[in-house]
Amino acid sequence: MNIGEAARAAGLPVKTIRYYEEIGL
Repeated sequence: MNIGEAARAAGLPVKTIRYYEEIGL
């Protein structure tokens, strides 16, 4: 699952998903 798919599945903006990845979530 890539960032775009994760964002759509969670209903979150891509920036938020990238932030979560940066903090290691």
